[in-house]
Order: sequence, then structure tokens, then C-alpha cells
Amino acid sequence: MIAPSILNANNMKLGQDIDEAIESGIERFHIDIMDGHFVPNLSYGPELIKDFKLANPLTEAEVHLMSDNLETTLPLFVDAGCDILEFHIEATDRVDYWLDYLHKHKVRAGIAINPDTPLEKIKPYLNEINQLLIMTVKPGFGGQEFHEDSPERIKQAKKLIMQANKNIPIEVDGGIDNRTAQLAKKAGAEIFVSGSYIFKQGVIPDQINTLNEALK
Repeated sequence: MIAPSILNANNMKLGQDIDEAIESGIERFHIDIMDGHFVPNLSYGPELIKDFKLANPLTEAEVHLMSDNLETTLPLFVDAGCDILEFHIEATDRVDYWLDYLHKHKVRAGIAINPDTPLEKIKPYLNEINQLLIMTVKPGFGGQEFHEDSPERIKQAKKLIMQANKNIPIEVDGGIDNRTAQLAKKAGAEIFVSGSYIFKQGVIPDQINTLNEALK
């Protein structure tokens, strides 16, 4: 599955860019929420999620929450209607609490993990998550280069998941294009977040088609 990151879309024609992607077969969008503290950048608020779901009720809104103030931010995006929410394991010492919160509110729960965080930290939560997001760049900005050690981390994560006898899809985010998507897929990734490649390097339908072809 390809999940375009709207962080790299043209904000002046965001709805048009989203519509073009949906017409090209996209069923999920990755929406980066940055608080300016956990990461040194700011992005969107919960109103965008509300508007997105109102306009596209059959398309999934996946929130990637880059915030270390979950007490304030996470409930806002749950209430806004997101389908999936991923928060960073590095952002809280109450991981269990927030996973339980998401499940109770009927939102699929994911954990995101940064490139320099040991993968073993996800082990206690493999019974609770619906999805694992492996960052293949340092979070906070679009357009970065794919970390070349990422395939090995994906393989390690896949091994931990299999050892736990779970079927948890691995998502990758950062520097994903037709080359790096193939590397990530071969390592075990199933969901591919792509922003700059889709929205800034060519015509949206063509970019999505090329990425789909690379993932066959």
C-alpha cells in the first residue's frame, strides 16, 4: 500500500492534489502532525482531519503524531476522526496507556520509532499495536534522503514480529521513491509513505503509477 504524505503537497491546492491521488487508486493518506517541540517544525491541526474525512469519508486518514505532549494533542486528533494514529515511542513513558486509549476510541493504533532508537523497545507492545512505523529518516522535515541502513532495521523488526507470532504490517516513512521502496519491500515493509516523490517530482498520477510498478 502507498500512503502519500500530504506534507509535501501544494498547500494552495491541497484538495486538488488529494483528489488526483485518490483518482489514481490511493486509499490512505499519511498526515504528519508536528508540534514544534518534539520535532523542530510545525504542520497541521485537527481541523484538517475533520475536513479531510468530511470530503473523503471512504479514504483513510492516518495521523503520524510527532508530539511529546500527547495528553493535549492525541485526544484532539482522535476526536477529529482519524482512522489510524501513530505516536512515537520516544515521546512518552505511557505507551500502554495511549495504545489502550486508541483502542477504546476505535482508532487503529501504531507506534513510530526513530532511526537511532533500538528496535527491542517495541517488543513489549507487539500484542497491542495494529501497525509499526519505522522512520527511514530523522522525523520533522520532508525531502530527506533514505537512511541506507533502514532495510536491515526493517528485517530486524520483521523478525521480532514473527517471533511474537503476530501479523503486524510495517510501514516506512522517509526518502521513499521507486528505488528505496523496492529495498524496503524486499526487507519486509508493506506500507510506503511517500511525499516528495509523489507531489514534487512529477505529475501525481504518473508518480503513483511508477511507484506501484516498482512495488509489483
